[in-house]
This record gives sequence, structure tokens and C-alpha cells, in this order.
Amino acid sequence: MKKYTVLTFPLLILVLLILVGCGCTLDAQISNEKEFKILTYNVQNLMDDKLDGDEYPEYRPSEKWSTESYHMRLRTLNEVLTNRSIGLCDVLVLQEIEHEGVIADLLDRHLGRKGYLWYAVAKGEDSAIATAVISRSKPKRVAVHAVEGSRPVLEAVFDTERGEVVIFALHAKSQIGEFAETEALRLNLSRVLKEAATRHEGSLIVLCGDFNTDPDSYKNNSAVQPALIDIGDQRSRTYMASGSLGITGRRDLVYSDVWYSPFMDGENRYDKPGTCYFGGSWHHYDQFLLNGLLFDGLGWEYGSSAIIAPSVALNTDGTPMAWNLSTLSGVSDHLPLLLTLLRR
Repeated sequence: MKKYTVLTFPLLILVLLILVGCGCTLDAQISNEKEFKILTYNVQNLMDDKLDGDEYPEYRPSEKWSTESYHMRLRTLNEVLTNRSIGLCDVLVLQEIEHEGVIADLLDRHLGRKGYLWYAVAKGEDSAIATAVISRSKPKRVAVHAVEGSRPVLEAVFDTERGEVVIFALHAKSQIGEFAETEALRLNLSRVLKEAATRHEGSLIVLCGDFNTDPDSYKNNSAVQPALIDIGDQRSRTYMASGSLGITGRRDLVYSDVWYSPFMDGENRYDKPGTCYFGGSWHHYDQFLLNGLLFDGLGWEYGSSAIIAPSVALNTDGTPMAWNLSTLSGVSDHLPLLLTLLRR
């Protein structure tokens, strides 16, 4: 493998960042120049088989968790990521991997054959899990943005024939705990994203990952400032001025400080009622939010978004088959979410 110099913006806090090219033997793969595809997927606690010191205690090497079971998880994940319903993506965004070594193993053993050659990983201090970006082409620039009290955001910038695409890969604070406290941390993340996005005026920007909140969750918690707010709400401008991300499903209302949410757009149809099943209910925690260049008639334009539900990742009732360490079965408690941009 070959390591490259990482460029970061001034004043950004670098938590952990590795940009690597994978020297894998490739099958013949043809890229579709008329599409740019991004997939985000929370893979649920994908740890390796080594004692590194930062893994969850139950993933220390044992008779249950071993090299064999680790490699089984990599094979299953590869089966999902290379499912025909996904095809070849330009960028994969994964949450809840242990560290860069897991991504290296995934590429060396599986994805490298499909042309996935580059990856970057961001991990917070004292955290057991990280966020990764995997791509088929080398990013122009990669950086990490620290978020106080939360996991860092990984930024990757790609030059394409249809303009620059800027991806912010994130994994927000979970819903576990007091809502007002956890939402405050998700709001901090929104503020970091808003600030970072201002550095890329004129570029197509994609915010993606596990937001750990639904686009309409603000309706159920009116006393707490939300991380995401529908611009149709009368409080939206006040909240947006103090850090909330303004979102809409109206394509004609997307502009510089209002983000397009495919889940809020009634023109979009999905095969599943959510991307994850938590607490007995479906949720749209995994999301794409996109800026105003999505519908300007130039460069890449919105094509579609899809919840991917391959049979290997589903229970018999159609819910995600969560990974179960005790039985060494399942995949993840989330489903992959795919965004397709089209060349107009």
C-alpha cells in the first residue's frame, strides 16, 4: 500500500486521518460516466480480530470472536455492498468500523477487486468506532472536522468532469440518553457542518451518514432546538440563525442555506418505511442532505435515492437483520441508503 500526504484546511482539528491507495488486483470494471453514486451504511460495530485496546470489551479475541468470525463479517458486508441493486458506487461511506485496518482488510480481501482503491478514516479520541470514506478515484482533498462532544466529521472532495463534489461523512450522537442532551450534541454537529460548508461555495455538497434523527423529529420535541428543521415551520429562520440545518423536500426551495432532503420529497418512493428499525419503530436516521446546486441545470443533478434491502440483510418480517455477536448471525440494524446523481 502507498500512503499520500493529507491536506487539511487551516484551523481544523485533525483527529485521525489516513488516506491510502490499495494495491489490489482488479477485475474489469466499467464506470458509468453519466452517474455519480454515493452509498451510506452504518455497518454496526465492525471490529477486527486483534486486541487493539480501543474495541468494545465483547470483541476481545475469544472462542466466540475470532479471525474466522471477523472474516465472516467482512464477507457478509461485501455481499451487501456489491449487491446488484447497488452496482458500482463512486463513494462508499461507512459508520461504526473500528479503525483503518478494518477498511484495509475489506479492500484487500473483497472490494479492491471492484475498483475501490482509496479510503480515509476519521476516529475521535477514546472512541471505539470510526467513520470511513471509500472511493474508486483519489480524492482531491481530505480533512477532518472535530465536533465537541461528538464523533468527528470526515470531509472528502472529488474532482469530476461535471464539477467538484464535496462529501461530509458523519455519525451523529445516538438517541440513547436524555433527548435534550443528545439533541444538543446533534445540534453542535449541524453548526460544524454549516460552517464547513461555507468553505465550498459554488460546489455540490452532500451531507451524508447516520444523523441519528428523523427529518421530522422536531415535531415531537417542540421545547428543544432541533438539529434539523423544516423550513416550513414558523420557527425555522430563528433556529437556522443559531445553528439548525434548514431542510425541505421542495425542489424549488433549495438554495444556499436550505438543504434538500429526499425523504421529505413526496415525489420519491421507497421500498422500505425507513433505514433502521429501533425501539419498535422504523426511522430515517440515515440521510442525504444536498445543497442548491442539485437543481441548477448544470453539472450533476438529483437522480434518485433508494433504501437498499438485500435479502441477506433482512429478517423474515422485512426489518434489518441486526448483527448478533452471541449467535454470530445478522448484518446490521441499519440498511444501506443509495444516492444517484445524473449527468444532464
